[in-house]
This record gives sequence, C-alpha cells and structure tokens, in this order.
Amino acid sequence: ITTCHNMLPAILRRNRQILHRWLDPLARSHRSSYDQDMTNDRTPRTPLDAREVAPIIAALLTDRLQTEAAVRLLRLTPPDQGDVFTQLSVLQQRQLVHQLSPSALGHLIDFLEPEVAASLSLMVSSSTLPLVLDAASPDVAADVLKELPDTVAAAAIEHMTSGREVASLLEYDDDDAGGLMTPEFIALSERMNVSQAMVRIRDWAHQYDTDDITHVYVVDSRNVLIGDVALGALVLAHPYQLISLTMNTDVISVEVATDQEEVARLMERYDLRRIPVTDNEGRLLGSIGVDDIIDVFEDEATEDMYRMVGVHEEEKAAGPFWRSVRGRLPWLCVNLATALGAGLVVKMFESTLAQAVTLAAFLPVIAGQGGIAGTQTLTLIVRSIALGELNDKPWKLLAKELGLGIVHGAARIADRPRFGVGRGSNYHDRHPRFPGLPGPGSVDDRVDYSVSATVL
Repeated sequence: ITTCHNMLPAILRRNRQILHRWLDPLARSHRSSYDQDMTNDRTPRTPLDAREVAPIIAALLTDRLQTEAAVRLLRLTPPDQGDVFTQLSVLQQRQLVHQLSPSALGHLIDFLEPEVAASLSLMVSSSTLPLVLDAASPDVAADVLKELPDTVAAAAIEHMTSGREVASLLEYDDDDAGGLMTPEFIALSERMNVSQAMVRIRDWAHQYDTDDITHVYVVDSRNVLIGDVALGALVLAHPYQLISLTMNTDVISVEVATDQEEVARLMERYDLRRIPVTDNEGRLLGSIGVDDIIDVFEDEATEDMYRMVGVHEEEKAAGPFWRSVRGRLPWLCVNLATALGAGLVVKMFESTLAQAVTLAAFLPVIAGQGGIAGTQTLTLIVRSIALGELNDKPWKLLAKELGLGIVHGAARIADRPRFGVGRGSNYHDRHPRFPGLPGPGSVDDRVDYSVSATVL
C-alpha cells in the first residue's frame, strides 16, 4: 500500500486517462467540468476558485474516498492546492495529509501560511516531517520550524538533509532580509571561464530541480560578492573567456539586517527579479526573489491599513476571539477618552445650548467634519510613511496640517448659512435673496459667531 501510495503522483502524470476511468465509478456523484479538462495531459491547467473545489473534496472525504480526494487535490496547481487545503476542516486536513507523499506535502507547504503549515507538520509522523521540510523551500521550512515546539523543531533539523542551511536561517528576524532569503543560489568563482561556469550552472539546476535562472553571482576566494552575470551574456560569450571579464561589477545587494520594506523598495526601484544578501563583510549568504517581495508588499499594505483603524497587524477575520479583544480594546479605550474630552467641551457650553437649542443640530455636523479631516490626514501620513516619502522634519508637516485646518475652517465660515435661532425685532422680515429664510435681523449674532468659531 505504501509503495502504491508513493507511486501515485507518477501514475497520475503518465496516464491520467486510465486512472480517471478507474476512479470514475467512485467519483460519479461528484464529477465536475474540471474533471473532463484534466483527462488530457495537453490541456492546460487554469486557476480555480477554492470555494468551488473545496466542497467537492470535503464531500469525498466525508464519504471516506480519501484516495480520490488526494487525486483531485494533486490535479490542481500548487497555489490552488494551498487555498483548497485551507478551506477544509482540521479533521479533513488530517485525512488528506495521510494520503499525500512527503514530496507533495512539501510543495503544498510552500503555499500555506506558517500557522497552517505548522499545523500540517504536526499531523505527520516524526520520521516523515524531515522529508516534508526537505521538499519545501528552505526559507519556508525555516518559517514553519519557528512555529513548531522547540523539541519537534530540533528533532526535525537533526534528520533533515538541508538541516544546516535551514538552521542558519532561524537566526534572523522574519522582517529582515535574512528572514526572507533562501540559501539556494549559484555562486561562480571569478577565475572560472564561461565553459566551466555553464557546467556549474547545469549541475546546480539539476541538483535543485529548477530552471528559473536569470542571473548568477560572482565571488572571490573569500566568498565576497564582487559582481553578477546575466545568463544571456554567458550564452553569447566565448567559451574560454574569463567570468571576471564578463561580469557586472555594479551589483546591488543588501545586508542580512536590512528591513524588508527597504528590500522591497530597492527591488522596485531598480526592477530586480532577485537581489543578493550579504553579511556585514560582504560575503554572499543568499538571495531574495520577487515572489517573496510580493508577499512583503501585501503584508506591509495590510499592516498600514490595520494601523489606520487601530487593529493589530496579525489579526484575522476568522482568528482567535480573545486575540481580537486584546488587539482592539486598548485603542477603543483611547478613542473613548478622546470622545469624553469632546463631551466635556460641549458641557462647558451647556448654558449657550440651553438658550439656543438650534446649536445642538450642529454637533453631529462638526463631529463629522472633524472625522473626515482627520481621516484624510491619517491616510496621507500613513501611506507616506509606508512609501518613505517623509523627511526628518515632522514639525513642518504639523504646521502644514494646522494651516490646512485653519483655511478649511475659514472657508466653511465664509459659506455658512445664517439660521434664525431667536426672535428679534425683525423676525417677520424675510431674507432679501432667499424669501424662504428669516431676515438677518432675526438671527442672534452671538449664537451665529459661536457656530462659526466651533466650525473653525
């Protein structure tokens, strides 16, 4: 059974039609149009909505058709596999994990959140976990190990083939370049010629099973980064030309302690698909790909939006209840304190409100105007901080915002309507331009200017 289970992915790739006919009686009640598309190897796989596929796999697991559920999951692209797996319940995830090979689980982990990946890792045996983490990317394996208990993580690293590489990544913070980088990269000696470099690149590509190679790095005898070479330049160069004569010495790199936001800005500014990571002495340690930076952009944008409304950056809509309480309650208390302060200000003018009840109609207007102005300023400032557009002189920015408040308030005063709130000697007079309104003489000037000052 174990042998057939491990051979299942190969059987699926080589003869999908036979496998589909064999499983057809089992899947008849759950067949979808996507099944027909996957019966032919030449048919390209298209992205799917996890909300459509997850119920089908969940129904198969409920009917105890775990093998077919695993086959259907493996038919999806790895990102879709991760979305579907996340939609399943914990019990269903456990049933599905036992049907997948360590290699398939490793590729699945690459597209799961660290918390979900750690939960998956605890579902497999201690002897299988090192194989699963070896199949995953080293940076992803390091993120998963950080979420596991110390004893489980230490035992897994000890039996992993790439344990030393992954263990070195555990030393760095998640928000730094060291936490994003992967130790899988190609480094060429400056004394190599082009022919030797091509052999080295082929061997590396076969070893790590990848063809995503655009640039390779050049190091000296001390492993210090001194340049990079485009793969196209190597193809066009003479076979016996030295790498040192072909490389680009103006290479852009970051140190391991560089913040991930700065790394993202550099890659966006210089349109880089991959950036090397060095230590403080310039020795090459790893590289960061654009796929990792896309995740950084998403995380930073989410963090900025959460900060604007006082929500913790790690909170999820379906996350733990008490974590949401701890994250939101302090900011709600601060907001309550400021609201009470505004209420005390209104209390100070209680006698004026008693004499002119019409003033109470302006309270929600003023609060709404202040809220809108504050939201505009807050959004602009938070976004400018995220983009690194603010300088080191915040007092100038504060002066500008104060000036904007005064100008906007004065503009509202200039356009304010005058409402009659008391009965003057000219109460029966009508406004010269707007007959439907009382005349100016009927307005209590003290109340009118109180409203103007409050708006300002």
